[in-house]
Amino acid sequence: MPIFGKNKNNDKNNDKNTEKNVPEVPAAAAEPVKEEAPAAPASAPAAEPAAEPAPQVVPDVTMTSASKYHTPEGFEFNRYFLAERRVFLENVSYETQRPQAQGQLKLGVKDTILAQLVGQAGVKVTFNRTLRFDPEGPFTLSVSFAVMLVFNPGTRGEIDWHTIDVAEEFKKNCPQLVQAMMAKSALLVAEITAANGGAPIIPLK
Repeated sequence: MPIFGKNKNNDKNNDKNTEKNVPEVPAAAAEPVKEEAPAAPASAPAAEPAAEPAPQVVPDVTMTSASKYHTPEGFEFNRYFLAERRVFLENVSYETQRPQAQGQLKLGVKDTILAQLVGQAGVKVTFNRTLRFDPEGPFTLSVSFAVMLVFNPGTRGEIDWHTIDVAEEFKKNCPQLVQAMMAKSALLVAEITAANGGAPIIPLK
């Protein structure tokens, strides 16, 4: 199913960031296979081992140009979705590990908002908050809350939903729901970190 949303990396200063996803980008065509050079004669000196290839960099498709979106002028968000919108818990991930470095640790907080088309039913918008230490700390924590936006059957077919940045439209038109998901995430993070025997962590975001 296509993904919609923004995705911007945290600058590690606890600034709030949001990300948006976009329709899947087709994979590039495979390059033609090059013929291998003939093996060197047995008498030839052994060649020096080849240097290790540089790590492969995988493009982040969520950072594709926003020009792929073509939201119609005068787009009325509430015209296309029913009024009932309930925030619910989507996922919790808590992983403990032994720190690899000693000394002061810096806690980074990354917020993400993604929108996912759910067939003909509507769009699920998910707010995720991830806490990660730098260098690697005692745990990594991720919590997600979501809202299901149900299509209005009478207007659903007027829009090509593969071209709409629903996550961005959601932020502009539903600030109360965004704040509700952020508040629930902060509360859950505080409860989980306190349950681990330490002081509750309440990110100031």
